[in-house]
Amino acid sequence: MSLTQCKRMSSAGSRAEWVFEFQAQGNQSDSYLTPAETMVVPPLDALSFCVRLRFYFLWEVTGFLQVSDNSSGRLVHTIQAEVNLNYIRVTLSHFRRYHFLKNRLRALTWHHLCVTYNNDVTVSYLDGIEQDRHIPQLAEKITGNQIKIGAWDDNNSFSGQLSQARQVIHKSTEYCYFFLLLQVNIWSRALTPNEVLELAECIKGEEGDVVPWRGPWQAVGDVTVAKQSISKLCEEASGTDFFIFTQATGNQAFQVCEGLGGFVPHPESEAEYNTIMKAVREHELGGAEVCKSFWVGITDEEEEGVWTLVKHLSRVSPPWAVDEPDGDKLENCAVAEGPLQIADSRCDALWCVVCTVPRRPVWSMLGTCERYKRNTHFVALQDQSDKLLFRGYSDYRIILSDNGMEWLWWDWRNNQTVASITKAVNNVPIGRQNWTLQRAMCGQAEGDVRLLLLTPCGVGSFSCDDASCIHLYQRCDLKFDCADKSDESGCQLVRYPPVYRPDLPPVVDTRNNMSQPLPVSLEIIIESVDVDTPSMHMHVNLNVSMTWKETRLKYLNLNEDFTLNRVPYETMQNVWVPVVDFTNTKGNHITQTDHEATMVVNMLGTPTLGEDKHPEEVEVYRGPENPISVRRKYSITFQCQFDLKMYPFDEQVSESLF
Repeated sequence: MSLTQCKRMSSAGSRAEWVFEFQAQGNQSDSYLTPAETMVVPPLDALSFCVRLRFYFLWEVTGFLQVSDNSSGRLVHTIQAEVNLNYIRVTLSHFRRYHFLKNRLRALTWHHLCVTYNNDVTVSYLDGIEQDRHIPQLAEKITGNQIKIGAWDDNNSFSGQLSQARQVIHKSTEYCYFFLLLQVNIWSRALTPNEVLELAECIKGEEGDVVPWRGPWQAVGDVTVAKQSISKLCEEASGTDFFIFTQATGNQAFQVCEGLGGFVPHPESEAEYNTIMKAVREHELGGAEVCKSFWVGITDEEEEGVWTLVKHLSRVSPPWAVDEPDGDKLENCAVAEGPLQIADSRCDALWCVVCTVPRRPVWSMLGTCERYKRNTHFVALQDQSDKLLFRGYSDYRIILSDNGMEWLWWDWRNNQTVASITKAVNNVPIGRQNWTLQRAMCGQAEGDVRLLLLTPCGVGSFSCDDASCIHLYQRCDLKFDCADKSDESGCQLVRYPPVYRPDLPPVVDTRNNMSQPLPVSLEIIIESVDVDTPSMHMHVNLNVSMTWKETRLKYLNLNEDFTLNRVPYETMQNVWVPVVDFTNTKGNHITQTDHEATMVVNMLGTPTLGEDKHPEEVEVYRGPENPISVRRKYSITFQCQFDLKMYPFDEQVSESLF
């Protein structure tokens, strides 16, 4: 950090609101804050540490806090914390554990993280809500005399922003020293859940008694400061983003906004209208086209004169402008022309569209075969020149080419295009679309076309082809839930291993690596019996059901309604099925898996999410946990030998039926 920069920030005064920024361009280095004065962590048998952070990029290890002790002559890391998409990993003394988060962290979004330890229990919090806990057994108390905030070393560093600074004071020509409100604290006790919540919501501002936020701190390496408001620090995670496009039809507006994870708003008050117009004006300051009117999210296309919200289909009474609506059956969409002035319009007209989107959902690119999940995650942004882009959490970006003719999946670190789309649906790359590969991927060569999915849908959701989201349990339930009906296409139920032979039974392994007979449950329901005494025949109508575990298979898209888990006939013919012989019959009879047979998978086990190499979200059920059943009705005549000397005053037993 330059001396000039230190002086300039110092002159801003105590009312300036600043945050520390580490490695803003994503170039990894050993960049950190450390106490400018000696700060010793005494032996602790209880502690808490909290930090408010906003990450730009994620690495294999993104370390943001490290406390070390070299009093014995050997450097020992006694506290370490790192952040990733779905977890924070915490080291206390020699005890290291992953704390998994209930919600994914979002790039470019402020989050508040806390970890407490007391009575052999560690508890982690995200934005004031408990996430995970562990029971460590620490052999010694936690101490330290070296503190680094922002990086452990060159390869284990943090890229993003940490906390807030109130005042900057230059102390020497060699270093910048900061006296600030830095919300990185360590306490010598475990904070209560209510205290953590108050810190997260900026209700309380208690400093740590071991490592307080006031510093002073010394910056080393690629560390700068930037202005930030307190309200954004405390409320950003629950905020709203606006995406603005200047030329779109009504149907394009509805599809694109829902695909972006939001909706076309319907302002019902002047305050709501002014909020939207504020975002429009900020967008226009960047040189974008002026938006005089913009689409609102209502339509009367289903029934003339009955206006409903596009997203929820609930009926509304719009604040119409004078002499509106006036388009009769020709104008089934509507635009906002001013505060509480709605006018109907043709749906194929071109107007501005303002998409209201909950703050920065995590976008995922599925179907890529990427090793690290951070490389498949993006955040949607829009620059002031009206261009939409998707900024990756690590090495990638999805951007519009300079000529505006194609979308590029770009590896910015290596300056290489990974794949491209020349004719994106609605001119946006979201949803399930065909990409032309510019380098080999997933066993496909450069120049091949690969189906990829760019989606904002979270865990437990299924992405329609247009990137809109439905519940995963609505997938393949014989009802169309996606507007484009894509939820009922490609409903694969059985996934085979690379090598599968339906003529060989599944192997049941033992600890001695010796196979055992496969258990098959057999259920027989006899519906009717007709005995022909003179001919010694017995005619039986029966239902036979066989159930077993096909350990080699995996099952997809199972439903709690077992009737929806019926295996198609073509698939059933390629699955191994046990065979039962009916003996002592008139003719040879065995069980059949023909058109009269029904094969059903019994959903009993707990699913796992499918791999990212497939361009869709699926729940995968393992064969050993989810039995498969085959049912069929049979009508068979058995040959019996009866001794009728005492008939009808005795009992006769036919020979075995099977």
